[in-house]
Amino acid sequence: MLFEYDCDSWADLQDQVQKLHEEIFPLDEIERLSRSSFLYRGQGNAKWDLNTTLERQAPSIRTIINYYQRVAVAKPMIESFTNHRWDPVDFREIQKLFSEYDRPHFTGLPHYDYLVHLRHHGFPSPLLDWTRSLHIAAFFACLEPEGDRVAIFAYQEFAGAGKFGSSNAPQIRSVGPYVRTHPRHFLQQAEYTICWQFLEDEWQFVPHSSVFDQNPDSQDRLWRFTLPAGECPHVLRELDRVNINAYSLFQTEDSLMDTLGRRLLR
Repeated sequence: MLFEYDCDSWADLQDQVQKLHEEIFPLDEIERLSRSSFLYRGQGNAKWDLNTTLERQAPSIRTIINYYQRVAVAKPMIESFTNHRWDPVDFREIQKLFSEYDRPHFTGLPHYDYLVHLRHHGFPSPLLDWTRSLHIAAFFACLEPEGDRVAIFAYQEFAGAGKFGSSNAPQIRSVGPYVRTHPRHFLQQAEYTICWQFLEDEWQFVPHSSVFDQNPDSQDRLWRFTLPAGECPHVLRELDRVNINAYSLFQTEDSLMDTLGRRLLR
């Protein structure tokens, strides 16, 4: 279920999120545990859908088995040039896992550490990346705006009644922060979601919007807060004052130059 707020300023947006947080999360600690925390995502154009890089760059790759086959082929070359090593991909186990109607519900995402590393280095990924920080999401929304308004999304996976669904319907599964992988994952307070459905006797990727369009108010709730793109320079200055900038989130020489250029020249 999608809710929308158009905000006039960064201060207004922060106030709206705070009010929503106070409304949704009870003070009682026991009841609080029955509701998942917000995850945030910033996008430079408020009109963009929540699409993964795989959907945008390789839409023909629909089945999970096919995707794992491609990343398994890429693995030796990536290891050779990066000096990183990951567990071997057991493709027979991948085929078995993602051909069974219910089994993925009860297992972790295979080779999650490898998939996250690929995601952070630009390889098309079915993982939609989020952050636990509203401010980090605002940075990514405002860094390179590409429309009249930018958007910050807040996602809540379950809201008091647990998570339910069937394999033959689209479903979002969150895959959390606890993984040994690229440092950016921790610098950006990242978490990820994957959206899939059991179709034609195997699991396939489907758009996140297919879930937000149909689910009840008790789970998979999404809020979109939009902000005029003209506010972005002010937002970036405010975030830099609390050390949220390109260098703090990427820690590369290129991001250092970008941060200093914005701070000193623009």
